[in-house]
Amino acid sequence: MSFAMGRSIAIALCASLFATPALAQTTCAALGSYLATQPNISQFVPPPPAAQVPVPFTTLVPATSTPPNAARCEAKFIYSARGGPASGYAVGQNQRIGIVVGFPLNTLDGGSGAVQGAWNGKVRNIGGGGLQGNLSSITAATNTGYVGSNTDTGHPTGSPAFAVIQDTHELNYGTLDDFLVESIHQQYKWALALTKVYYGTAATRNYWDGCSTGGREGLSMALNFGEDFDGFLTGAPASFHTRLQVATVWPFWVNKELTGSATVATTLNAAKMQAANAAAVAACDAQDGVTDGILGDPRACTYDATNNICGQPGAPAANCLTPQEAEAVNRIWDGPRNDHGLRIWFPFGRGANAGVTNQPPFGGPGGSLGIFWWSHRDLNFDFTSEPVSQFDDETQLATRVVAPYSDIISTDLHRAKKGGAKILMWHGGADQLIPWRQSVHYYREAAERYDGFRKLQTWFRFFLAPGVAHCGGGAGPQPQALFDAMVSWVETGTPPDSILSQNAALGARPMCPYPQAAIHNGDGDPSLVARWHCGGNIETRANACMDRVVKYQHETGRHLEDADDCKRDGDHRDEHHEDHDDDKHHDRD
Repeated sequence: MSFAMGRSIAIALCASLFATPALAQTTCAALGSYLATQPNISQFVPPPPAAQVPVPFTTLVPATSTPPNAARCEAKFIYSARGGPASGYAVGQNQRIGIVVGFPLNTLDGGSGAVQGAWNGKVRNIGGGGLQGNLSSITAATNTGYVGSNTDTGHPTGSPAFAVIQDTHELNYGTLDDFLVESIHQQYKWALALTKVYYGTAATRNYWDGCSTGGREGLSMALNFGEDFDGFLTGAPASFHTRLQVATVWPFWVNKELTGSATVATTLNAAKMQAANAAAVAACDAQDGVTDGILGDPRACTYDATNNICGQPGAPAANCLTPQEAEAVNRIWDGPRNDHGLRIWFPFGRGANAGVTNQPPFGGPGGSLGIFWWSHRDLNFDFTSEPVSQFDDETQLATRVVAPYSDIISTDLHRAKKGGAKILMWHGGADQLIPWRQSVHYYREAAERYDGFRKLQTWFRFFLAPGVAHCGGGAGPQPQALFDAMVSWVETGTPPDSILSQNAALGARPMCPYPQAAIHNGDGDPSLVARWHCGGNIETRANACMDRVVKYQHETGRHLEDADDCKRDGDHRDEHHEDHDDDKHHDRD
């Protein structure tokens, strides 16, 4: 059975399930009794190391002072509607999607002060992180009056249920589809359905709120079920799963090739990488008009790590570099390239302290960095002794074997656009886990599809947060009230022209919709937001051409995506040559 057919069946099942008659509100206990009668539903069993004891379908959770949490009704359950090889799973394996939905108390359970009890009439679906595998807290939603939901994305942590490679050396397509699409689909559908049962009335708004994996989940829902949502907050989305993961291991690969080996500890460690990043930030700090310890656009910084070689004037006394380490740092900052020198994917860049000493197995074959095991469909495959020259071959194999089933890359967001939904995407400019330039790449591709940034910005805006690390933290001023900014856009119709960002060290300034940037007015205290404005255009032709990547699924080749636009800049290099990747490299898939 194809994924499209399987998803159609799942949607049909949902349609029949959720077409429930209008109900009066019910108590939390009665909601549990209702859940117990529903098809494809069973009790939730916590994964180890917790006791393997089924939990009640619903629980009344009292208010707490530490941490401060409002009282809520909480439902936990397992959804399973398919299984076996016909649906892409292993023999004997069934779908198991864990879901939690939290409800501010209705009037029957003692809630008051809002639209119905303590409920504000809306749903806030919370995204996950990493490979998820557990049920995250939904109190960020319930404490602010929203119904909140979350999913474990179809597998408990540490369970063989997320063994991506089956014993038959096939990928577990059923589990991959659950992880990327179906678990999140069921999460919000059940949140909406149970909301109607518990309160006796349907939600007036349905929102998504997530960062990293949660950001990718938001784009997945916008792509596949956008008409069911009013708005999406998608931070640092972990889309382009395959190319993201191969880019994540590029620092390790370069490091062990230039400064060590697979069996000898590499000499470029985290402290040396951080010292090099600090030197780059110091050298390029003033490029954005303010000396504040962050880079407005790291692409503009060309600081050479050879300046940090021990004995060089200005090199740090501690954590200076050997020539080999400096070469490794420069190649890490530049990012993965193929044998023709063409960019495969984006680097973390100067100022982002990405890991450089990650050692295999990168979380294990089922882990987020198990991409090479996935692509070879072999848990015993050892890539650690392969040279850097093999990196493009491995990337191409991964994009051809794994990416069609694991990557959320399409910008065909017509479902969300047609339904009137708003998308607010943001990314930290010093993100050490997901390169911020891949979000720029996605937004640029969306602008090309929807006739330019100006038209796209009427319903989809992207905000770059300079100096901010993965989903928060870092030296940069921190974005404030992002979810509220998205909700305000939906409910007032007025798009955010800027979003406040601030921290104690730098004060306040605007975070601006791409391709604008925050510009200091040139006088006055830069810690005051009034001394800044949004303007300019960092989507220069040079930046856009710098960000061109080699064609998807042809990573060993000589062609960049949309290379004709950049030929006058000389960035096309060997673009006039015919793509001989299948001749030059043995196609191993």
